[in-house]
Amino acid sequence: MRPVALTNFAMHNSSDLEPEAGSLQKLADNFYRLCAPNPSFMTGMGTNTYIYGDSELAVFDAGPAIDKHAKSILSVQETLDAPITHIFASHTHMDHSPCTQLLKKSLPKAICIGIPAEPNQPFEDHTFRPELEPKDLQIIDFASGQIQAICTPGHVANHVCWLLKEHGVLLTGDHLMSGSTVVIIPPKGDMSAYIASLEKIQRLRFELIAPGHGSLIFAPHKLIDWTIKHRFAREAKVLSAISNKPSPLDALVSSVYDDVERHLYKIAKYSLHAHLLKLERENKVRETELGWVLD
Repeated sequence: MRPVALTNFAMHNSSDLEPEAGSLQKLADNFYRLCAPNPSFMTGMGTNTYIYGDSELAVFDAGPAIDKHAKSILSVQETLDAPITHIFASHTHMDHSPCTQLLKKSLPKAICIGIPAEPNQPFEDHTFRPELEPKDLQIIDFASGQIQAICTPGHVANHVCWLLKEHGVLLTGDHLMSGSTVVIIPPKGDMSAYIASLEKIQRLRFELIAPGHGSLIFAPHKLIDWTIKHRFAREAKVLSAISNKPSPLDALVSSVYDDVERHLYKIAKYSLHAHLLKLERENKVRETELGWVLD
């Protein structure tokens, strides 16, 4: 596989860097993207697998358990003439970590790094068993440079972003992405934790975001600021829609999300519910048998 060079980060904007499934794209010196062939409404073009390194290679978010994608990742070793020694996971959703087990069959000595799924959780990848569970802000020394773990619960409790110190790139998994906001699905998804994690990475210094889906983001702090404001604006709409008369989720979603297409209401209800649970913990609303009311 010959990498498609995209030269330097600074010479491109996000529209120039669309992921292409099955194509190894060189994003910068020793930093590559390989998009998995799992396009969908939720994943866009597919899950972005990133490869970083020179004399040894680190894989970030191996992706779904697709044999073709696993073979593409493994072939990068020949293309770049270096072994894969580390496999990082941002979280254990089924489109991000299951391919790790396929890679481990050929790479038994590779070190898996991330936070495993909690037991008995549905829709989680329980095959991901890391050799190292990182602590927040832990720095992992790698042959090409330092990799820092930034624990970012919210999308799910075990979510981790990875900061490549050399390039000033934050790999955000499903914490932030280009082109859409992240869906927060309770109970694993937590809106309070999500906003706190956004505020946390807002204080960090980095130059761009490499998301788990979509193209690179060249104005990262602008996007983070917009996302925080968007979430609080949505929360304000939730409060405006609730009164002393009970309102079920189906009634609330049409007023709180009146700015989105109706076919998106089913997805929007998840984030709406996450907002309501946050407000309930803050003693601003409460749930009754008939729906949600002001507290």
